Amino acid sequence: MMKKLMFIAGLLLVLSGCSGPFRFLQNEAVPRESPEFSEYTVAPNFIPHTIVLTALGDSLSQGVGDEDSLSGYVGRLAVDMAAWPGVEGVMVKNTAKRGRRSDQLLAMFHEGKLTGPVTRADYIVMTIGGNDVMKVVKNNLFNLTPEAFYEELELFETRYRNIIGQIRELNGNSPIIMVGIYNPLSVFTDEATEFNEIIEAFNDEIREVVEADPQGCFVPVSEFFFKNENLVYHTDFFHPNAKGYDLIAERVLDRMEECGVAPGEEAV
Repeated sequence: MMKKLMFIAGLLLVLSGCSGPFRFLQNEAVPRESPEFSEYTVAPNFIPHTIVLTALGDSLSQGVGDEDSLSGYVGRLAVDMAAWPGVEGVMVKNTAKRGRRSDQLLAMFHEGKLTGPVTRADYIVMTIGGNDVMKVVKNNLFNLTPEAFYEELELFETRYRNIIGQIRELNGNSPIIMVGIYNPLSVFTDEATEFNEIIEAFNDEIREVVEADPQGCFVPVSEFFFKNENLVYHTDFFHPNAKGYDLIAERVLDRMEECGVAPGEEAV
């Protein structure tokens, strides 16, 4: 018994000799930090949606001469766009018509005939100007001078700027893709003529106006149709055939990527 008491007494002395009273969990707990979450934006292509593709202008956008009946470059473009990430389908609203000139297209805007198709469009493609040039040829067939074309070019410039303005009043954000015109007379001669220079002057104007728009894109195609080296003409030697429309559609897609108006593989 005595030994047991001495052991207990010794233990108490040891404990009392500690530098301070015993404290349970003496160290203070580190405050818990709230987790940080980085911002995350759901990509537009996360939920599949339908694209509205509106075509304006003349026979090239209508697809005249396409023996494959694929609606020209517009139909081919729609097929390729349907394969874009996040796209479940493409709704095409093609208002283009054979023979249409810029004055007639502008009148359609003033009459409200294009309000719906343009307002709802996610992408707008257009060809215009070729029939303005041919009107000068028809009206001056026996007295054709360069001056007649450049006079028409001044009028075309005013109408064309108004057309782009009308589009932007109805739709302020969607890309506008303008396909240039070409010289069909090169089928009959491989010589550089004043007519080539006239076509380039119209194309320069088309390019300058559309590229002034942040979402504008110009698509040159005249080299495809020079001398018909690629056999791209329909039997009327004026409109493209299926191969011609294939080339135009491919060039449109390439230019859309270069202009930054088409989504890539990782669309945002």
